[in-house]
Amino acid sequence: MDIRELRSFVTLAEQLHYGRAARLLNLSQPALTKQILRLEEALGSPLFERDRHGTRLSAIGHRFLQGARPILAGFDRLLAQGRKAALGETGSLHVAFGFHTFELVPHLIVQLREQWPEVEVSLRDLSSAEQIEGLNNGQIDLGFVRLPAPVQLQTLPVIKDRLALVSSANSPLRENATIADCRNEPFVAISEKRAPGFHHHMLLLCAKHGFHPRIVQEVGEITTALALVRAGLGLAVVPQSTATSEFAGIRFHPLRDKEAVWTVGAAWRKGDTNPVLKRFLQLLRPGGWVNSKKKTANGGATATGT
Repeated sequence: MDIRELRSFVTLAEQLHYGRAARLLNLSQPALTKQILRLEEALGSPLFERDRHGTRLSAIGHRFLQGARPILAGFDRLLAQGRKAALGETGSLHVAFGFHTFELVPHLIVQLREQWPEVEVSLRDLSSAEQIEGLNNGQIDLGFVRLPAPVQLQTLPVIKDRLALVSSANSPLRENATIADCRNEPFVAISEKRAPGFHHHMLLLCAKHGFHPRIVQEVGEITTALALVRAGLGLAVVPQSTATSEFAGIRFHPLRDKEAVWTVGAAWRKGDTNPVLKRFLQLLRPGGWVNSKKKTANGGATATGT
């Protein structure tokens, strides 16, 4: 017995007419008859009775129909679910992102859910290093990391960001200050443990201007750094993308050095066949949401193409 024979039986049981049932099933009448005979042979009992008054279910046929209908309906539901999953219209996606894409990623998730509402998305706030570890061990499907990424990952450039100085509103630091102007100033720094790539980037830019920053406090979050700057503890170097923050009492000073710029890209495991991942990436590729909207992410971070 196979599902085609079961479908033929249910259709014939509902029509009680071989000709109509065969047309609905897109079969010839002899082919339908053969399927029913095979099914009856497997059961060891006739399912239909035919006489000059027409076709009707046998007693066994009535009982068999009661069990066949829910099985056939369940199979059809399973098939439909499988097709939607294969198209990426259902399923799950585990996404991680950091402060560079704090504005961009939520917009992408909204767009994804609007188009495919049955997709389940989980979100985690992780540094680039933590995201790469999560991709390698399978805990996340997609991350937004500082490029270049390890060679075992596939990437797509998404936004550019740059370093910016932050000072308190009461600081005498001039508006167009450079990192070289800050060699004698105390710094609040994002910790190397929380964001090693960003931390090293800040140190390299200071080294370019001949000094190592005097770090008086390391923190794990941008908001904590901004609060300490506002309180007057020192300066901070943060992504310019955080300039959208509604923190009163601080000033942002974009750094014009070409070395201050970096690219953040989507990263995923090579060969990942998750259809939902493919749907999500469609929003990032040329013609997708980021490019068609020409979205500027996080204030100073601009959307890029490939």
